[in-house]
Amino acid sequence: MGFFDDLAMGFGQKPKTKDYEARTARTMAKTNPQAAEQYRSSRGVTSADIGNMDPSSYVGYQSLADMFDGGGPSRSGARFSSQNTGAFDINNDGYVSEKEYVSAETAMPEMFSQTQGGIAALSNAFGARPRGSYAQERGLGAEGINIGTSGIADYLAGAGMIGSFIRGGAPSSLQRVEGNVPLGNSLDPAAVQFFNEEAVEAPSLMDRLRLTSGSAGSNVDLSKIGGVLDRTSTNAPPAPNPPVVVDIPLRRTPINVAPVEQLAYGGIVSLGRR
Repeated sequence: MGFFDDLAMGFGQKPKTKDYEARTARTMAKTNPQAAEQYRSSRGVTSADIGNMDPSSYVGYQSLADMFDGGGPSRSGARFSSQNTGAFDINNDGYVSEKEYVSAETAMPEMFSQTQGGIAALSNAFGARPRGSYAQERGLGAEGINIGTSGIADYLAGAGMIGSFIRGGAPSSLQRVEGNVPLGNSLDPAAVQFFNEEAVEAPSLMDRLRLTSGSAGSNVDLSKIGGVLDRTSTNAPPAPNPPVVVDIPLRRTPINVAPVEQLAYGGIVSLGRR
């Protein structure tokens, strides 16, 4: 097995062998022993497989969608995983449910921790849920768990405080499988029906802001606001007083006639009298 063969297997141009994976783990162990051990565990090889030319038994991601549907490579799940979770899939249906994850976390803590690394660990810490996991849990019926988002992902999925106010505090369809069922409860159809019937429908934003007389949830009676919003009301305010008009006599300015004009005026009158 030469350099170019290793290069081809590294870039996916040639099927990997157990020898290649064992030698890769040996190289990783020089700088990161813990990562090398996780790699050996995920590939199912040991140092004794160096020289073993059998094809690799590791099954990786099958598609881009396989990377976002949780459950690790070649599976889907209620959580994100970075390694093979076949040991967790008790009923071997290809979907690692929330109940199976909880069981693995308790019964196989070391193996469980090995599947929680890289981007998968960040996604789980972010509080996100894999694509399609809500429908999968709902389809399990009584075996399904009402899962939902948490942390930052929950805030974004619910559109923050504004979204919560518009929905009257109820979670959105992105935040929980069943909005009226408490998180962690079984999705037994009878239980889901019970919680849905018991739930009180919260008023919408428009119901809260609607200021119409007699509307449900309105605390304002517009008929009592006389003369402002209801012009037909008998409680209209009194008419304003008429303006006060004060008659101020005009001051007549006396006409001042120049002395010369007065003399001429007097002469004409005198002549008329003569």
